Amino acid sequence: MVPEVRIWSPSVDQLTPRHHYVVHVVFEVVLGWPAVWCDRESAWKNGGDLHICYGGTPSMCGDEVLWIPDAGLLSRSGVEEMDWQWSDAELTPGGTRLPFGVSHGVSNEMHADWWSWVFWMAARMEEQVEGHELKRDRWGRFQGEHSLAHAEGWLKRPNIERVVRDWASAATRFMPSNRHYEARATMDVDSAFAYLHKGPWLIFGAAIQDLFKGRWKRFLERPRVLWGSEPDPYDTYEWIEEQHAKFGLRTHYFMLLADRSSKDRGVPFDSKGMRRLISYLTQVADVSIHPSFESHESADSRTLKSEINRLGQLKGNQLDDGRQHYLLQRFPGSWKRLEACGINRDHSLGYADQPGFRSGLSRPFRAYDLEDERIMDLWLHPIAIMDATLMRYLNLSSKEALLMVRSIQDEVEQVQGILTLLWHNESVSNRWEWEGWREFYKEVLQVVQPK
Repeated sequence: MVPEVRIWSPSVDQLTPRHHYVVHVVFEVVLGWPAVWCDRESAWKNGGDLHICYGGTPSMCGDEVLWIPDAGLLSRSGVEEMDWQWSDAELTPGGTRLPFGVSHGVSNEMHADWWSWVFWMAARMEEQVEGHELKRDRWGRFQGEHSLAHAEGWLKRPNIERVVRDWASAATRFMPSNRHYEARATMDVDSAFAYLHKGPWLIFGAAIQDLFKGRWKRFLERPRVLWGSEPDPYDTYEWIEEQHAKFGLRTHYFMLLADRSSKDRGVPFDSKGMRRLISYLTQVADVSIHPSFESHESADSRTLKSEINRLGQLKGNQLDDGRQHYLLQRFPGSWKRLEACGINRDHSLGYADQPGFRSGLSRPFRAYDLEDERIMDLWLHPIAIMDATLMRYLNLSSKEALLMVRSIQDEVEQVQGILTLLWHNESVSNRWEWEGWREFYKEVLQVVQPK
C-alpha cells in the first residue's frame, strides 16, 4: 500500500521552496509516496494515511504522529557555513550520527533534523560556501576527499536513500514503493579516435611530438592506422556495444564537439569520421552532448549553445541531456547555464577524485538553486564510479578496484537504487596507460549486475 502523506509544522509561519524540495527528495524520489505540506492544522488532521509533524515538540503534535525536529535551515535563505550540532546515533534513522542535531527533553537528547541534512546534501550547500577554495583542485573542482560525506564515511553509499528507507521501515507501517536496482553504462567520448580524422596539421604535429618524446611505438603505429592496415586504438565502439548487449545494457554516450583548445583536444567536430561515428551511435545507443572546458569557463552561454547545436544538427533532434567535460561544476551557476540552454538532465554529479555519491543519492532528482531559492527544471543524474578515479586518482590495482566496485554495488542494490558507471572509449582500448583495463571492464560489468 502506498500511503498518502500529510505534513504540518507548528513552528513554521510560511513554507519556503526548501520545505517543498525536501518533500520532493524524500517522498517523490526515494520512497515513491505522494506527500503534501498543509498550511493549517485542520487540513493536516483531516484525511491522509500518514501524518508527520515537523518542528515544535512531540507534545504539540499529538499521539500517533511522526515527529521530526526543526533545526531552522529550511526556513532560512542563502548559503551559510554550518556550526555543526551532531545528533545521537541511536536517535537517528540508520543508527549513524548526522549534523543538524536538535536538543530535546530533560536529558537534552540530540535528535536529528535529518530533513535539513537531506536539503543541505541534495542542494550541495557545502560546495557553495565562500572561502573554500583550498578544497578545490587546479581545475576549480570541489574535491570529494574534502567533503563531509567522505570524512564521516557516507560517500561510498547513497546515504540519503539509506536513511530515508530506514526511517520509513522503522517509524511507519508502510514500505517504500518497490523499485528495482539498475546498473547504467555511460561513456564519455573525449577523444573519439587516437589517430584518425584529425586533419593533416594535427596529424603531423602529433607525429613530431611522438618523435621528440621518444614514443617510437606511437610514431610507427600512426602511419599504419592512417593507411588502414590497423584499426584505430580508440575505435572501441563495436566492442563496447557487444559487451553491453550481453547484459542488456543500453549505452549512453556523451560526445565532445568543442573547438580545439589546450583543454579540449578531441577530434574536429566537423570531420567526416566524427559524423559517421555519431550516425552509427545514434542507431544503437543514446547520444548526448559533453560540454567543453571552454564552454564552462566562458563568460556567457554562446559556446555551450554552439556545441549543443552542433550535435543537434548531426542527430537531427533536440538535446535534453549533457555531462560536463572534466565533470566541471560550480553550483548553481553550472546548473543555471544548462537549464537556460534547454538541457533538462545533467549527468555530471560525481567527484573526479573519489567514487561514491556526491549528493547522497543514486537516483535522479531535481537541482535546487540557492541563489534564487527555487526548485530547478533540471534533473541531476548521479555518477557512482568513474574509470579515471580508480586508475589515475586512487591508483588502485585491478583487484582493489574491483573490490571497491563490488562494495558500492552492494550499497546501491540494498536501497534499490541506480548505479551509474562513467567510462571512456579509450579506457577499454588496452593501450598505453589503459593496458589491461579492457578485461577489467568486462569484470566490472559482471559485478554490477543484480545479485
